[in-house]
Amino acid sequence: MIIDAKSIIMTLLIATVAFYVGLKFVRKFALSIAQENHDAVTAMDQADEAKLKKKQRDADAAAASAYAKVEPLITVPPAAFGGGVGSNNNSSRPSSRPSSPPPLSMTGSSTSDTAV
Repeated sequence: MIIDAKSIIMTLLIATVAFYVGLKFVRKFALSIAQENHDAVTAMDQADEAKLKKKQRDADAAAASAYAKVEPLITVPPAAFGGGVGSNNNSSRPSSRPSSPPPLSMTGSSTSDTAV
């Protein structure tokens, strides 16, 4: 076999073309695998989202049902406090006005010698 410039160039050309075609094949194969993987992940995400929404709906329904059972026990009609709509009986209700702080002269601090 004779090794000259022409055979070296032809060998490099054939190797380059084969490498290019092989690379295109590998890229196409990798793309198809990535697309299938993406489709599978999307389907799993949608299934998980549907399960989560179903759980939330069930939990909301259970909470509403539990509240409906307990609501009559926690709501107290105004008549239970001893007064109806027109009643002025406020003795059972605590005062809503906060108590005022004591005057400064009665706090016991002796910062001032002046008496009020």
